[in-house]
Amino acid sequence: MQKTAAAAPALPRRKKRYTDKYFALPAIIWVAVTTQIPFLTTVVLSTLKWNLVRPDQGIQFDWFNNYLYYFTGSGAKDFWPILGQTFALLAVTLAGCTVFGFFVALLLDHRLAGINVVRTLVLGPFFVMSTTSGVIWKVTILNMDFGWYALICKTLGLQPVDFISHHPIGIIAFLFVWQWMPFFLLIILGGLQSLSEEVLESAHIDGANWWVTTMRIKLPMIMNYMQTAIMLGLIFLVKEFGLILVTTKGGPGKSSYTLAYFIYDIVFTSKRVGRAAAISVLTVILVSLSVNILLKLIHRRNEMLT
Repeated sequence: MQKTAAAAPALPRRKKRYTDKYFALPAIIWVAVTTQIPFLTTVVLSTLKWNLVRPDQGIQFDWFNNYLYYFTGSGAKDFWPILGQTFALLAVTLAGCTVFGFFVALLLDHRLAGINVVRTLVLGPFFVMSTTSGVIWKVTILNMDFGWYALICKTLGLQPVDFISHHPIGIIAFLFVWQWMPFFLLIILGGLQSLSEEVLESAHIDGANWWVTTMRIKLPMIMNYMQTAIMLGLIFLVKEFGLILVTTKGGPGKSSYTLAYFIYDIVFTSKRVGRAAAISVLTVILVSLSVNILLKLIHRRNEMLT
């Protein structure tokens, strides 16, 4: 009889050292310095009455009057409509980026000759600065005198519409979708390319057509990717104001203002630091609440799937 080999002795389990958690300390310090300290400074500034064009008035502690000014004071007539415009613009932009990004990602999710060149061209708008893209669209394309759009309409005998003057919020939403859709495309395309080929082949063998495969199999499997794209897109889009500055400048009137452009206008036009800081704090709170809601939806969906 052959003797069975003796089992190897179990290696002693390494005890987790107490100092292991300090490896994350440099990252924690860096994040605190670059994000939390500026935010806390903004919170402090939001409690001050500080007008840059009236240095004779000095800097006074004003408690929460800057917030009350926008909630219940005379500033409410501007704040609430601008808040509604911001949410409407974000909703339309995020929906457009998600839908178009998904269908364009489906088109690019193929192994064809030259597909990498096509992907690079589609991603082009995302790498253009927002101010640059705004100038290009306003001057080169949408200009009513010598823009491409006006020349094409006049050639066809049509009357061109001045979108920047008559539909400012619509053209801003369109330009946001044009610039940020490639970002959504990158994330969604990564999700599509991570899908199991066996699952897709099984669906094809079972007789599932393109629509069923796309909507019943691919879409649910990449939903986490899409929700992540929406969450990051929300964070990036809410602070966009350069494109608005070079195209509509918030006008006509304040019809294309967003919270970010409102903050810019308060600082550089009204010169009221405390009121601008109050709007900044409110923006951060609203975005944080929205991001937390999206994260809870993602976690809840993962729990339902598991």
